[in-house]
Amino acid sequence: MLPLKYRSDIDGLRAVAVLGVVIYHAFPKLIPGGFIGVDIFFVISGYLISGILYKGHNAGNFSFAEFYARRIRRLFPALITMLVLTMAYGWLILLPDEFRQLGKHVAAGTLFIQNIVFWQESGYFDTAASLKPLLHLWSLAVEEQFYIFFPLLLILLWRKPRLLVPAMGVLLISTFILNIVMSVQNSVSDFFLTPYRAWEFLGGSLLAWWHYDKGHEEEVPPYRDVLSWCGLVLLAVGMAFIHTGDPYPGWRALLPVAGTLLLMEGGRSAWVNRKILSNPAVVWIGLISYPLYLFHWPALSFVHIVKGEDPKVGYIFAALGVSFLLTVLTYYFIEKRIRHHHSRWVVLMLVAAFLIVSATGLFIFRHGIHPQASKDDVFMAVKDWKFPFHMRNIQSAPHVSIVREGSGDKITLFLGDSDMQQYGSRIVKLLRENPHSRSAIFITALGCPPIPDVREKSLQGTDELIPEFFRILKSQHGVDRVVIAANWVWYLPEPAAKYQIHDHYFPSPVAIDEACESFKKLISQLKSTGIKVYLVLNIPIDKKQDPKNEVCRSFSGVMSTKAEVLHASEFNERYGPFLDRLAHIADKAGAEVIDPRKYLLSGGIFPRIIDGLHIYRDGWHLRDSYVRDHVKYLDQTIQP
Repeated sequence: MLPLKYRSDIDGLRAVAVLGVVIYHAFPKLIPGGFIGVDIFFVISGYLISGILYKGHNAGNFSFAEFYARRIRRLFPALITMLVLTMAYGWLILLPDEFRQLGKHVAAGTLFIQNIVFWQESGYFDTAASLKPLLHLWSLAVEEQFYIFFPLLLILLWRKPRLLVPAMGVLLISTFILNIVMSVQNSVSDFFLTPYRAWEFLGGSLLAWWHYDKGHEEEVPPYRDVLSWCGLVLLAVGMAFIHTGDPYPGWRALLPVAGTLLLMEGGRSAWVNRKILSNPAVVWIGLISYPLYLFHWPALSFVHIVKGEDPKVGYIFAALGVSFLLTVLTYYFIEKRIRHHHSRWVVLMLVAAFLIVSATGLFIFRHGIHPQASKDDVFMAVKDWKFPFHMRNIQSAPHVSIVREGSGDKITLFLGDSDMQQYGSRIVKLLRENPHSRSAIFITALGCPPIPDVREKSLQGTDELIPEFFRILKSQHGVDRVVIAANWVWYLPEPAAKYQIHDHYFPSPVAIDEACESFKKLISQLKSTGIKVYLVLNIPIDKKQDPKNEVCRSFSGVMSTKAEVLHASEFNERYGPFLDRLAHIADKAGAEVIDPRKYLLSGGIFPRIIDGLHIYRDGWHLRDSYVRDHVKYLDQTIQP
């Protein structure tokens, strides 16, 4: 049996995949579903790599060492180049916390666990995707994780060839069903984690078995043009009609997976494959698709970091031009030369270089290397967040933090999200000065509103926060005060995620009415048991308050500052009516309302700098040290 022959149309498919991804990242409205190019890559990878594995097993000379040596020669040259250039440029233009995160991502990249790291990072405090220069490496991690386990599986199955296809078919169906279920239960896990993506590789693997092991590669399918045209239509439909907000992969990933399989089954003689995918220009893009994929995202990400969320089109084109130039130089002068070099030392040198890059990333993450801009209160403020301040964990809850401070018999429960956590440093300071006066228990979950029945499907804490609160309330004797704080305007008037109550999504008037009624019942229920309830409204929030946003960056690394002011009238016009409504509801239900705006207002503005120091850590939270020493409006909640 002959090995799988080179097919120029598959390189053409690579071009379709990478161009879809690049155009989507640069101009998302132009091709809203361009990100399905990653799925095309997965299917192609499963097809080609499985063909290599089948060949080795069938000839009886398969070697793990040789297989992974080929992977190293294929992947490492361009990847090392991109990581080094990204770290170097990151040192020039990134802020300390950004540079530290970049170091973490570099280290994760060299271990091929970026998908797991990004999956863990996705959440309330997460940095926007466009500000992570190495976010795109999640797909490379998924691919390499698959090829850790798949060769081992083949070794076991090759001894019983009759089980090979049934076993792979069962795995494909199982992982596809898991993907469908997870797309509804936890879309972030479904997107990033390998078990829910494995079926895409397995689809390519089964097609490779059909072509190679069963000898159908050279056959000309009687309906080859129908197959290829159907495949092309499926890819076009996927790129045009799948959108970022849709649960993905889920069932929608069938479009790129089936489309790719149909195009490859159509064969090199089909008109689409012969005339479009095998066009020399398209094939050339496919040949350089790997370094192009590696370089395009860091270039675009750095543009967003320097120029903001909506940079001018000229900057986007410039970033694409730079990434294309780096792609061509890397492909011809680094990747091709190293990949096809015959020296037996090449693999060892690549591994050594990879380890050096990994160590450098880890060193950056451990604050061993600081970026150019690192000595300023801006950067100290960004890092000023330490909750839970070494408080004692009193209960174990998967997605809810429950910690205690103090040893007094009377207890104040603090319920909320990170807006409640920001007050922890002040409460801890007062209780440690008078440890026997009272106790405080913080029951918090990031991104989880403390309103019964309000939830967000991807945040499991929204289902657990209120039940955990009532469990602690019942189990702890001496609770006589409850303080409730949250970033209220984040959830209800202008939600940043898909928060809902019952079957209604915010910010619909019906959802807001139901949430207000549910919150009123919570306060009334607490008051009926004799508990004193405090409602803490929002602190003034805005991007203008974020210390990082006062830094003006340039592509050359020169940094300056800009002075922006958040006027009270501006914030109150936007959020005042809702906060007033919430305060009115709480007051009628018997709660005492604490409005931080009254304490943070100065001369008609909400300052972000007092006495030369920043008081915010980002646009939505006060920094710990300022809260600890100056925020006194919650003192009454733990005073005798």
